[in-house]
Parts: sequence; structure tokens; C-alpha cells
Amino acid sequence: MKSRKWRTRPAAFFLGNPHPLARDGAVAVIGLGRFGGSLATELAAYGVDVIGIDIDEAVVAQYSDKLAFVSRTDATDETVLRQVGIEEVSRVVIAIGNDLEAGILVASKVLKIGNQHIWAKAVSQTHADILGQLGIDNVIRPENDMGRRTAHLIRGHMSDFMSVSEDFVLARTAPPVRVSDSPLASFDIRREYGISVVAFRRDGEDTWNIADQDVTLYANDEILVAGSPREVEDFSTLDEEDDEEG
Repeated sequence: MKSRKWRTRPAAFFLGNPHPLARDGAVAVIGLGRFGGSLATELAAYGVDVIGIDIDEAVVAQYSDKLAFVSRTDATDETVLRQVGIEEVSRVVIAIGNDLEAGILVASKVLKIGNQHIWAKAVSQTHADILGQLGIDNVIRPENDMGRRTAHLIRGHMSDFMSVSEDFVLARTAPPVRVSDSPLASFDIRREYGISVVAFRRDGEDTWNIADQDVTLYANDEILVAGSPREVEDFSTLDEEDDEEG
């Protein structure tokens, strides 16, 4: 795929005034490629006003009827960033992934303008380190994060896996046989396995419920567990271990 370079088109082209949206809590997404576009449309689907910014006219046209406001703008230009209300939006997502220099420059411009609520995509560890040195705490590594998530799903018997931090995760799995068919309080799962059963969903139901200690789980249920990555993985494979021992 051909790389989309920034700073090769007119500085800005947009209609309307995005400032009322910005003052009302809109989120700005700079770079509407695969990651940024997906993020922007997901936010919009949840009722968030999104100010989308991209240098590519065709991309801007693609999102013109999906987002609250879209601008064909060179986001490396501080003047046009101010024109779209970057200093007023609740969050800024910098999703420029194919032009490291532009992504870093945009981040520095947004910080200079005064908005500290930045989430920035990094395409490498070096990129992530530079963004961190600029003072950006929320650095996203989509490819890396997805690889880690998939690795955990492959290793354990889990249908979903979310990393909250390096040492704490949430995972969706089936209750092992050895902790089924009796109230949770009878197993002392926290002490025995180092994890907590947070919620459960009965087979065939859409609703999740808090897993109180008097809840009894069954083989066809689905549970949400929390703990360290290793302990969560180990818990999700208890049935496999029992089969091997049997």
C-alpha cells in the first residue's frame, strides 16, 4: 500500500465551525487510516461527537457522513489545528501510523497548543519511546497489543482477553469443571488459583451478572475472570490438565 505523506497538500479545507463540538466534549481523531477510521466510527456509534482530520481528500469524503465533523487538514500546521478547536476537545487521538516524523510533529504541536489529553499510535518501540519523552502517557501499539492478545488466546482456553496492565488482565472463559456445580464460596478460588471470578453469563442468555459467592456455575456458562496473565491462563486450562491427569 502506498504511504500517505502529510504536508503535501493545502494546509486546510473544511466547511462549518467545529469549535462548538470541541467545547461540548468532542474527540479529535487525527489520521483516518485503518486504525484511526475504525476508532472514529466506533466512538461515533456510541454517540461521541468526533472531529476527524486527514490529509487525504478521498479519505475525508469517505467519513463525511459518518462523523460529526471532518476536515481535510495538514495536522502538522499549528494554525489549522487551532482552527479545528484542538485546544478545546476532550481527547486527541493521533493515529498517523505511516509517517513517523509527522506523527511526532503533530504530537508536539498539540502539546504546545495546550491539550494534554492525548492518545497516540506508535508503530515501533522507538516511536513509543519518543512519544513518551514528549510527555504523552497514553501510547497505543495496535499491532503489538493485538499480537499479545492473540498469543494469550492461543495459549489458554479463552474466548476474549484484555490487558489492563502488565500484571493484570480480564479474560472470558468457561468455568472449569472442578469449580462448577457448587456455590463459589465452597471453592475459595482466590486463594487456590490467585484469580477472581468477576461476572458470569448463563448459556443462551445475553445478560452478564455479578458473580457473588453464593452463585453456582455450570459447565455451559461463561465467566469473566481477573488476575495476573499467568494465573488467568492457568485457570482457563484446568480442564485440560485434568484430562491429561485422567
